[in-house]
Amino acid sequence: MSRLSAVQEALAGQPGAEHLPLVESLLTELWEARDGDAPSARASAAAEALGPAMLEHGLAPSAAVRLVLSAGRALVDVESSAGGLDGAGARRLGALIDQAAADVAHAVEHARSARRQAWLAFLVHELKNPLNTMLNAIWLLREKGASGPQAARFLDLAERAVRRLEQRARDVRDLDEELLRPPPGWDAAQHQDAHR
Repeated sequence: MSRLSAVQEALAGQPGAEHLPLVESLLTELWEARDGDAPSARASAAAEALGPAMLEHGLAPSAAVRLVLSAGRALVDVESSAGGLDGAGARRLGALIDQAAADVAHAVEHARSARRQAWLAFLVHELKNPLNTMLNAIWLLREKGASGPQAARFLDLAERAVRRLEQRARDVRDLDEELLRPPPGWDAAQHQDAHR
């Protein structure tokens, strides 16, 4: 039986067990790094790579930590009972697992923050385009004295721009709550004071 199969069996039925394949490479790297004092570069890279994947599967940082800790502890139990780990090895592997769990939580939060920033940059762009169209239409109507068919064309442009803004407003309303949650340490009162 492979290590992952044994860990899957040990975690069967537990919350998050369906996401266990996500941590297979991390468990492998941690197992290989167990004789060292610090996680290997490959184990750290595996932990970092999990952030976006776990976020795509809907796992929050706390759920990602629980998954890594549960899988890691199951690995320690499986290997200890099979005679593959002595007490010192189990403690070293446990410390590596704890560090990896923290690295994974950081990676998930970093991925969430990057996704939030990308969405907000897209939203700003999508809001500016119709506003610029409306401002141009208003300027042309006011400054160039457009009338008749030309004025109707400018008003149509402005109306389409308003409709695009309405759609973006609905998009924001429908956004996933996770995406709009302020980043850790964000203080609304401090933000308001800075922008007065």
